[in-house]
Amino acid sequence: MNVKSFLMGMLCLLATGVSFVSCNDDNDDFLDDTGSKVSLPGRRAYILYEGSYGQGNSGLAFYAPDGNADFIGDIYTVQNGKGLGDTGSAMIEHDDNIYVVVSGSSYVARLNAAGVEQCRHEFEYMPRYIDAEDGYVYVTQYGGRVSKLDAVTLDEVGVYQGQSDHAYEGIVECNGLLYVADSQTRDESATVVLGYNSEVLVIDPNSMQLKQTVSVTVNPERLWECDGKVYLISRGDYATVTDSWLQLIDTQTNTKTDIEKAAKLAERDNVLYLINTEYDSSYNQTNSFFTYNISTGKITDHTFLNNNPEELSSATIYLFEVDDETGDIYIGTSDYVSEGTVYRFDASGTFKEKFDAGGINPNSMIFVD
Repeated sequence: MNVKSFLMGMLCLLATGVSFVSCNDDNDDFLDDTGSKVSLPGRRAYILYEGSYGQGNSGLAFYAPDGNADFIGDIYTVQNGKGLGDTGSAMIEHDDNIYVVVSGSSYVARLNAAGVEQCRHEFEYMPRYIDAEDGYVYVTQYGGRVSKLDAVTLDEVGVYQGQSDHAYEGIVECNGLLYVADSQTRDESATVVLGYNSEVLVIDPNSMQLKQTVSVTVNPERLWECDGKVYLISRGDYATVTDSWLQLIDTQTNTKTDIEKAAKLAERDNVLYLINTEYDSSYNQTNSFFTYNISTGKITDHTFLNNNPEELSSATIYLFEVDDETGDIYIGTSDYVSEGTVYRFDASGTFKEKFDAGGINPNSMIFVD
């Protein structure tokens, strides 16, 4: 008999007499499921769907990667007795907590591992993206702001205030600094785009002061940290620059290098999985799937999917994640009006299944175990 597994099982059995607690045999961790109305497996995934802007139909879906629990289309409502709100724009996992940014409702919330809300912070300006490091979470906002929040209480403990008509998007911490996408210039209501910007801000998280800026391709949106470097995707200005571009920022020199046209990125084991979308003169789209090896700097000339369903080649791709533990690939699609679909592939790129995303416009997926 495996004594360790027996003891873990007994602890889990005892815990269920008080509240839902999930046990993970691999790392002896207990996930905090306090307040959960449903029993969840130790390994779980959550899908954030943003819904339609202004409709208040954003939500959080639960999915069991190991197939040992039923799909729940809106676990946030199940657990909290209320809807998530309007336009969920970003989600991360940090220290077994879930952080969700709800742009249209102007707040960020911390949920426990079961999706039960613990606290929230409301903003004057629309929040957009989030990253976490060393006990703090950092949230970008329209209105030229980056807020530093205590990761437990979500109290604001610092702020960077830039130009108030600038719209900040993606953010990532790398080598002790924050990198922030200065994406657009907007009017006072933050609803009308007046122009597109071409800088990534470098901010000291201790002082929340600007250290320098990095010139990048116009309209930077998302950023990732991989192997001590920052990768970003810019969307272009839809006029003179019509393609999305993957770029690399060398954090030692804070200079950028263009890599390749790409619209979506996911990373695992020093490999960037990339998706690009090209449009013909009739605005029909074609998706390509390829990889970039961080160590060698080489791009593959073949797809990382072996038998993807035909419709995926021309679908609007909204969600793209790779499960860091298994290497399984998840691609979510949207038609902007109906429930999205998520396609799952194994690490070799072989199609496994597809399932409903829970709501309109699925944009983020995290794994908790």
